[in-house]
Amino acid sequence: MPLIFLWDEVERLMDVRGIPHRDALAEKAGIHRTNLHKISKGTVKPSFAALGKICAALQCQPGDLLKFEPDEDGQ
Repeated sequence: MPLIFLWDEVERLMDVRGIPHRDALAEKAGIHRTNLHKISKGTVKPSFAALGKICAALQCQPGDLLKFEPDEDGQ
């Protein structure tokens, strides 16, 4: 899939916003810490609902956390 979730950007924004660790982000966003751990490791991609909660907690836009990379066929 050409949409890539940028966990490095999440970590950068956590630092900027003073959120010390992933569990604190999970609590602030209202996402179970296990689910956020899976998102951070790339095991699962965040749902739109989870993406919205993460963005609300980090005071950012969804586009700040996503990157488009075309598939091999250019799409």
